Amino acid sequence: MEDQKQGLLRLEEWEIAQIYEDRMCRDFPRSELKPLEVIERMRRQGMYDCLGFYEDGQMTAYAFSVTVRESGYLLLDYLAVCEDCRGSGHGSRCLQEMKRFYAGEKGLLLECESLESTNDMSEREVRTRRIRFYERSGCMRTAVRSQLFGVEFEILYLPLREEKADVKGELERLYRKMLPGSAYEKHVLLFMDNVS
Repeated sequence: MEDQKQGLLRLEEWEIAQIYEDRMCRDFPRSELKPLEVIERMRRQGMYDCLGFYEDGQMTAYAFSVTVRESGYLLLDYLAVCEDCRGSGHGSRCLQEMKRFYAGEKGLLLECESLESTNDMSEREVRTRRIRFYERSGCMRTAVRSQLFGVEFEILYLPLREEKADVKGELERLYRKMLPGSAYEKHVLLFMDNVS
């Protein structure tokens, strides 16, 4: 009997395209999705990981991350639990597996839409639950904020090998890798907040 897929595995190009069309387009607002061609280009350049999280042979979650291997830091770009698997701890287990998968790296940065950038109470509650989920998984809130293409994010940090990090400096390095040249100056603003 063939071994069932288990744990975090790098996805093949055809799998990425299928997940993008079948899942990501439903799991994320169109305004937050990079074009598939951009994801594929960054992956071919060695600066993007596309992972599927498998339990008992079934993909239960997926995680796409920007990587800057020379610095040892990653930016979690997308994390989602497959629709029929939600509410059963798959997201937490995926993040724990990511800690093992990237154990040789220094740390993982995460963007969460800021609580302060919405007046909609139901949206604020969704964002609060998201941040709490990441905190329960070992992520720490930081004072770093970003505004990316007009959307304001709170930046969280998940230590891997480095307990402390220059979050703002590493985030700038990652964003500049993603948006070279004038695109960074045009679409990115980094700043510090008093909340930690």
